[in-house]
Amino acid sequence: MTAAREQVRRALRRARLLAPDLFAPGSRLVVGFSGGQDSTCLLHALAADHGGLEVIAAHVDHALRPDSAASAEQAAALASSLGGIEVMIRRVDVAAYRRLRRWSVQQAARAARYQALAAVVAERQAAGLLIAHTADDQAETVLLHLLRGAGLAGLAGMQADETLDPHTFGPPLDELGPLPARLRLARPLLRVSRQATLAYCVEVGVALVEDASNQSRAYTRNRVRLDLLPALERYNPAIKTVLARTADLVADDLAALDALAAHLHAELGAPSDEADALAYRLAAWRGQPRALQRRVLRLGLAHLLGGLADVPDAPLEDALDLVASGQPEQAYHLPDGVELRMGRATFSVRRRHGAMTAATLQPNIGERDETRV
Repeated sequence: MTAAREQVRRALRRARLLAPDLFAPGSRLVVGFSGGQDSTCLLHALAADHGGLEVIAAHVDHALRPDSAASAEQAAALASSLGGIEVMIRRVDVAAYRRLRRWSVQQAARAARYQALAAVVAERQAAGLLIAHTADDQAETVLLHLLRGAGLAGLAGMQADETLDPHTFGPPLDELGPLPARLRLARPLLRVSRQATLAYCVEVGVALVEDASNQSRAYTRNRVRLDLLPALERYNPAIKTVLARTADLVADDLAALDALAAHLHAELGAPSDEADALAYRLAAWRGQPRALQRRVLRLGLAHLLGGLADVPDAPLEDALDLVASGQPEQAYHLPDGVELRMGRATFSVRRRHGAMTAATLQPNIGERDETRV
């Protein structure tokens, strides 16, 4: 067995160890399939593995090019040739969706794509969605987050296995049908290089459906891949591996901090007289490191809004400054309709009348989150 095929086989074995319920024999899984080298490698490897999985290839036609329908049919034929795999094509009008929200093409395409894939998961009652992101994609993601400024969550990059609320991808596309309440999303190839997925496809002799937009420097992610990473490789040829490994280490630290913050959120809480408010014991709060205060406050906001909002750093830091030295009855208005108010022994955060919930907030899916399927 060649090095590329062994690398892919090892990645699938690791994915099964990390998520045995998702990859259990008989499990039905949807694979986001573009027809490019990464998703073709993943689909072929799953079909050849004989692990008892029922695999469905889902291709999203973004309707952005005159030949997009023909490309979708070409991708469907490729998927079918990999062992009679069922293929589902979903067409989304990204141009119209973009005008609705005044997003960039990449923002709208990503939101529509993930909604379409989630809708297929719901329609086929699948256990989860598999995306063929590679170690190269992880390195690009970490660099994108560094360029715009990020905390640990950004440096952790993409997760190998996560559960998401698909309604946070963006405003719903009614033509797609219902979305699942929760979406299990896994990335089995996150430690596999893009060089390996190409070598795998060449070895097994499959044709690929190339997307010309991947070479366009109009998109930030492409400029990172085509220009920035090659420049960094002159300083460290293993920079992609280094960045992907850094993301793994940060993700482990982040999980530990999140668990500690969740414990503190419960421990620091105080009774509240208001239904849409949370209260915290002031003296105990002030005894915690600021890093944990920040995480606990974000958890409180997530609880109030029904999901984790993307609160900018500046207002969050201003709110923490007020809690550190503020006097009773002082207040601070956080984004998304949340008010922080000081008391004598406690402080509270509450939703003001008309505040938005996480389901109505504009999702954070800008260029920093450009991802490929």
